[in-house]
Amino acid sequence: MSIQAHIDSLAEKRAFIKQRIAEESARPMPNFKVITDLKKQNLMFKEEMQRYLILQDDKLYNTSS
Repeated sequence: MSIQAHIDSLAEKRAFIKQRIAEESARPMPNFKVITDLKKQNLMFKEEMQRYLILQDDKLYNTSS
């Protein structure tokens, strides 16, 4: 799987997590434990995406030199 495919996959997962956070937050009595867990997952996916973006930039930079 290419680096861009990993980034796209993580972006889709983040979008799904964000949707679940919004849905849980909109409930009359939101479960803040669930929201906290979802936000941690979202952050984990974001950090992983950033690592792949750096890797992709390094790869592009090294091939153009």
